Amino acid sequence: MQNPSGVVGHDWLIKASPRMARPDDTACPTHRRTAMRPLLVAEPPVPFRPDPREEFPFAPLFTALDLVEHSGWPIERVREELRNTRGPFRGWGAPVHPAHLAWTAHALERYVAARHQEQAAAVEAGLPPTEPVLKPWTWRTLRTDTPDPRGVRQYEHTLWGRMYASEDRTVRDLWLPSLGRAKTGRPDAELAAVAKVMAYGAPTPRRKARSEPPPTATDVVRPPGLVRVFDVGCADGSVQGLLSTDPAEASRRFTEDAVPAFLSAATGTGVRPGESCVDCKALASCTDLKRTPRLWNGRPPVPVRKRRSISVWDLRLHAECPAQYHLVRRLHLNDLSRENQGAQRGRAVDAWLDAQHAERPTRGCRDRQPPGPVDIRARTVLDDASAREAAAMLAEHRLLCPLNGLGADEEVLVQHRVTTYVPELDVVVLAVPDLVYTHRGRWIWRETKTSARPLWERESLLRTYPQLALGVLLFHAGALGAEPRRSWVELEHLREGHGESRLEPIDPGRAENVDEARAVIAELAQPLLDDTTYEPRTGRHCHGCQARTWCRPGTAYVTDHPRPGSPDVDTPYEETPRHVPDEQLAPDRLSAPGAASSPDARPTPRGEASAHD
Repeated sequence: MQNPSGVVGHDWLIKASPRMARPDDTACPTHRRTAMRPLLVAEPPVPFRPDPREEFPFAPLFTALDLVEHSGWPIERVREELRNTRGPFRGWGAPVHPAHLAWTAHALERYVAARHQEQAAAVEAGLPPTEPVLKPWTWRTLRTDTPDPRGVRQYEHTLWGRMYASEDRTVRDLWLPSLGRAKTGRPDAELAAVAKVMAYGAPTPRRKARSEPPPTATDVVRPPGLVRVFDVGCADGSVQGLLSTDPAEASRRFTEDAVPAFLSAATGTGVRPGESCVDCKALASCTDLKRTPRLWNGRPPVPVRKRRSISVWDLRLHAECPAQYHLVRRLHLNDLSRENQGAQRGRAVDAWLDAQHAERPTRGCRDRQPPGPVDIRARTVLDDASAREAAAMLAEHRLLCPLNGLGADEEVLVQHRVTTYVPELDVVVLAVPDLVYTHRGRWIWRETKTSARPLWERESLLRTYPQLALGVLLFHAGALGAEPRRSWVELEHLREGHGESRLEPIDPGRAENVDEARAVIAELAQPLLDDTTYEPRTGRHCHGCQARTWCRPGTAYVTDHPRPGSPDVDTPYEETPRHVPDEQLAPDRLSAPGAASSPDARPTPRGEASAHD
């Protein structure tokens, strides 16, 4: 198979982790195919640039577990080492954020306790105890002289996690940590890949990146009689058994479930821009990824960082608290706290709208009967009051629905991913508008937001909702393939009261709107791009932060500022994208209270003689 343009090197080696067998509809096929071939590199080469903070959440935890399991340190000594660390943990890797170190101490105790309990139960059931394995298991085929139909001469299958084996070699265990609760299931293909390596892999020293493996296979002399896989929740110490099987069954499952998945990943063609672009070796020559130089006229950070992605939610969260951005968005730490009813209400409204708008043939919501409070209560975790509010908001949407009266030949894209690349910043920009649709030759970007509060007339829409500002810039840059003067951005602001909802249009073809959008995004993006420390910035957002448990300043703020009154205060979610990738009003902003029930009656952005002519 021919390598994509911009990628050089050898493709005879495939290195496959179980993760590559996991289905992923958002991943780019070309990225997955080249990622499985470690001897392929980007041309021109991408230099290594270290992170200013550790960005792999389990890195310090695995170092701490190594100290306990392989060096015999007591847990309290490791905890003291974590408390005294300023910078890299144990002197290697990137500096670790203080809250990340606190999370590590928390997770360490729960992991060790969970494993102790499981081992006691296993021994009681008659199984031999298992001990930590220092070298990870790898299953490597013999290198051949003749490549197979995929051009491959050798396959190398690896594992990730904490590995254990009994002294008599009859039992092997793999423990997979999860950041929150233990996962109750993983895809069959992924578990089949895990089982095969556990049954037939051998302890193997780790190879340096892009170095060639030895030609010999790494089959074990005597496979174990039993392989088991556990998932452990680092937040609560929960444990879930995922797999318990023998080598024969592991081989059968690998052939039936994992092999087709690996073949699909190893031979995939085509391009799907998205989060995959951040690590893709073929990005420099990819013609499907749209380039948007000087999108907001940002300046490259000093020191130069490795390529990364930015979404509006990243920008908002960093502006609110840099530590929360690093801990929640980058590390995905999770203290298992539940969203308040306002955020849950917003998700319920969004889910219903997405389902209706995605139906084909397209049908406007004016012709639908919206769900009542009882229906919403039955399908969600909302309380009675929030269910009534959600039902009222969906009833309000009926008159504002952009699909009302829309022609059958128009295009409607629900949660459509928009991806662009800002080359001078080496940044991938990700946006997921709620709805993108056409109307008489125009492309329209619709964001729908729920709120208990009315829009504040003195506040700019672009500044209040930066995703609107990003939509203006992406239209202006041609990222959606549409002429800016034949497009617009809309905000649908849903409230509970009858006639309280609003439809606000913004014209991305007007220079003053583009200038304001640039200013809004630049003010948010530049501090994020330049940040290397992610210091906490306390405020009322600390009450809802999923990492606040491990943040000393945030915990102190919450203690000193108890949340008053109702728990359903306004939350950032009501202006928040639902996906990881993903709002200054122009002086001529037009309002549309109780907006029209037909697309033909939409308010006209200033500068256009007619909205549709």
